[in-house]
Amino acid sequence: MTLKEKLTENQISKIWLAERLGLSRPTLDKYLDKPDEFRIKHVRKISKLIHVTEREALVNYFTKA
Repeated sequence: MTLKEKLTENQISKIWLAERLGLSRPTLDKYLDKPDEFRIKHVRKISKLIHVTEREALVNYFTKA
């Protein structure tokens, strides 16, 4: 499962997420295409929003395929 799919599963919109992370929508789209480029502060926030541990998020959603 990709990060995009996990966000959809948790009913988290890109606009809402971009606001919470302090990112523009185009920047968020760029990061979602290459999740390994997210900063650690973003990984921490996203892992809380999708209800997984930071480690689980890193292993499953923020590494190169």
